[in-house]
Amino acid sequence: MGLKKRVLQLEEELKQTKEALQKALKRIEELEGLVKEKSKPAFMKEDIKIEPLQSGQKEGHIGYSRHVPERIDNVKEHNPDKCPDCKGELSGIQEIRERVITDIEVKIVNTKHIIYRRYCSHCGKIIEEPINEALPNARFSLKLMLFVMLMKIGIRIPSNKITEFLGILGLKISDGEIYNILTRLKDSFGDYYETLVKKMREASTKHIDETSWRNNGINNWMWIFINKEVALYIIQKQRSSDVPKKVLGNQKDKFITTDRFSAYNVLVEDTECLQQVCWTHLLRNSKDLAKHYSEAKYIHKRMKFIYRKAKEGKTSKEKLLHWIDLMTSRTYTSTEVFKFVKSICRDHREDLFRFVEHPEIEPTNNLAERGLRHAVVMRKVSGGSRSNNGADTTARLLSVMQTIKMQEGNIIDNMVNLLQNSK
Repeated sequence: MGLKKRVLQLEEELKQTKEALQKALKRIEELEGLVKEKSKPAFMKEDIKIEPLQSGQKEGHIGYSRHVPERIDNVKEHNPDKCPDCKGELSGIQEIRERVITDIEVKIVNTKHIIYRRYCSHCGKIIEEPINEALPNARFSLKLMLFVMLMKIGIRIPSNKITEFLGILGLKISDGEIYNILTRLKDSFGDYYETLVKKMREASTKHIDETSWRNNGINNWMWIFINKEVALYIIQKQRSSDVPKKVLGNQKDKFITTDRFSAYNVLVEDTECLQQVCWTHLLRNSKDLAKHYSEAKYIHKRMKFIYRKAKEGKTSKEKLLHWIDLMTSRTYTSTEVFKFVKSICRDHREDLFRFVEHPEIEPTNNLAERGLRHAVVMRKVSGGSRSNNGADTTARLLSVMQTIKMQEGNIIDNMVNLLQNSK
């Protein structure tokens, strides 16, 4: 072997030895780290090597402060005449400044109504002036009853916490009285609830969704029918198409936005309505498939592209459907992927782009999802209902409250005006 070849061989061996030595040193460091971690108590945390970001708004941000209330209820003057430190007399006023403080006064007010009943000689009746501040034979005022409804249905406070809060204010009330108040209000809002059902049937567009609801320990379903004007809730044992068919009736040429649940396909066939499937659910499903099947990555990528083009509003429906048809022309080896493509691109082909030709239709079912979120939190707090009457009360009052929330103004005042004008 020549001297030159021998030198090259030794250099190569030295290089390999250095690499092996570096790997060994690195492994030793890892093992030392493991030993340190095992010997270190669990409550000891690693030192923060990176300094946290500075809190607060970015430089140049325009500050925001709470506006001074337009209505001032009380005015108090603070004009000292002696110095609090040396007790000396103060000279003339150097400056006047103002400070507005917002406070709240919550107290129990009991009002006695003296009712004069008088005789009408013209019609022969005894006449008395109605009391609009309360329901007939009610112990509590209408505002107090609606306040209890707001805490129970709107803010989702358990009834025992409501009684505890009112007790702090000096009003003793039991759980039974809480539910009696809710039942009275359910009956009083009866006509308005039926009006909501009628409006939902007549609405040209609506969103539908459902979630589980426990009733006396048995699994039921809370359905929501919602648009930008009305929120209608119904609790039923069934999750079949019979529920929306009974609520909506004939829906020929009207639009529903759904999440592709099988019951809505039957609803479309039986009521002759037109369905817009939710693109949020479609993309979520295609993304889940892409995680498990490599051939589904193409589908998810194409669907995101098609949806983006559809939302831009610059691509015709025919072109969008052509892109959908191209997805069906491919061959898929996975059964799950094939079923998804068949369901979307064939069974629901006409339900994908109704929002393109009708701007009043939304491409997603997010409105119904947000509407059910309130009920889901209620379910987690209360565990559901204890009886059919309680479930019906919850659904009706939730419908009233969520619908009135869509209107402008104070929700309590709006409900008071609604009940007083319905008398």
